[in-house]
Amino acid sequence: MNVSILHISDLHRDPDNPISNQALLDSLENDRRRYSGEENPAVRSPDIIVVSGDVIQGVSPGTSKHEKKLQAQYGEALAFLNKVTERFLGGDKRRIVIVPGNHDVSACHFVGSVRRIDLAPGRKKELVTQLFSPNSTLRWSWMDFELYEIEKEQMYADRLAAFCDFYAAFYDRKRIYSLNPAEQFDVFDFPEFNLTVVAFSSCHNNDIFNKQGSIHPDSIAAAGMRLREIKFDNRLRMAVWHHNTEGLPLQSDYMDPDVLQNLIDRGFSLGFHGHQHRPQFLDTRFRHEGNRRITVISAGTLCGGASARFARAYNLVELDTERRTGKLHVREMQNDNLLLPIWGRRPLPPNIGSCLEFEFEAAPEPVVPPDLRTTTLMEAQRLHESGEYRLAAEMLAEEAKVDDLARRLRFDCFVQLHDDLGIIDNFDPPKGVQEAVRLMDALWAQGRRERLADLLGESAVAKSGDGSIIDIRKKYAARLKK
Repeated sequence: MNVSILHISDLHRDPDNPISNQALLDSLENDRRRYSGEENPAVRSPDIIVVSGDVIQGVSPGTSKHEKKLQAQYGEALAFLNKVTERFLGGDKRRIVIVPGNHDVSACHFVGSVRRIDLAPGRKKELVTQLFSPNSTLRWSWMDFELYEIEKEQMYADRLAAFCDFYAAFYDRKRIYSLNPAEQFDVFDFPEFNLTVVAFSSCHNNDIFNKQGSIHPDSIAAAGMRLREIKFDNRLRMAVWHHNTEGLPLQSDYMDPDVLQNLIDRGFSLGFHGHQHRPQFLDTRFRHEGNRRITVISAGTLCGGASARFARAYNLVELDTERRTGKLHVREMQNDNLLLPIWGRRPLPPNIGSCLEFEFEAAPEPVVPPDLRTTTLMEAQRLHESGEYRLAAEMLAEEAKVDDLARRLRFDCFVQLHDDLGIIDNFDPPKGVQEAVRLMDALWAQGRRERLADLLGESAVAKSGDGSIIDIRKKYAARLKK
């Protein structure tokens, strides 16, 4: 099975950007004529488009009428991506994957969410400890050597509100984007290509004072849960996010490379990102048990300032999902006229050929072999997909006692139903991180303080090194003391 992916990133769309949508679109269509017909070897016209963040340029803090200007920038991006979808995919928006980048995070909303903190001499050590703790609400500004604290949590969450509106508008509200960082992922399934793409936000806790990228742990865990559904069996798994996972010593605007280990652990074979404004190809192996690896491809910037060694660029990636081979074609701007770009081939060093050929990992083995799946489980999966969560949960009551996949599916039914009592009655004691986190929320919501305190003291929770468990353990330990 062959699939061609157009990978564009860092569009930085803005009505004030010198290059217009029309000129940019025309240049991409001219380049498609070259690579799909005139050049040898020819490259297949795109089947899927990936947009890996920085959809807009963004608005600086202190800008008057900043919300109106954000809307104007997203209007420019929406018009461009609608045209790209129409010209390259026949208008099929199911085949375009979009994630936010740091420029999509509203700096004006962030500044409005914080207050300055006086650095009293006796509190310096305490505040430094808090500043460098996970999910800290403190921020240090090197620009004015001041410490700030996020006090308006909703305004801070609204940093991505304009992106959420754009996302819903582009997908005609068939897809929506959550302001909850734990839910900021989306799944795009392409059975015709035997491929599933998970789009992650790497902007968790990202702002102008905290520039590093981060994917919320629950987003990765929830995506892993989704991919255990039967319909995703044997699908090649690809992840998309924005930030790079390495940088120079004085940089801080990249993501913890350990996230790649977590993606490998969940069976992802490929990853696409942007942010660094230069093309790159990386193979990262699993450091723990097993011999899997992930192949990560970065795209240059389509409309922003290029890096030192590359001009503006985008990628075309051809995949043979059966043979597990791929070709990376870097298309770089060849001329000096930023208003009318001309794209052409650019070898990716140290490769000197017209494209970089590579191999990638196979899809992970199904969690439960198909011949062990029961009719009951298949029917429950169908009910779950159609939103009949209560019926699916009831059908799986016995199956979940002996089958891990049935248990996960039943657990998700109760989560979708927001049924705290059902979670308490059926998933205590918990198995795994997701069950433990949701069970603690349910116990607190139902006023089961004694059981919550006992659970916090149990080894699986008290000694867990998982970030999600650590965060919620601290939260409820603090609440129980009050």
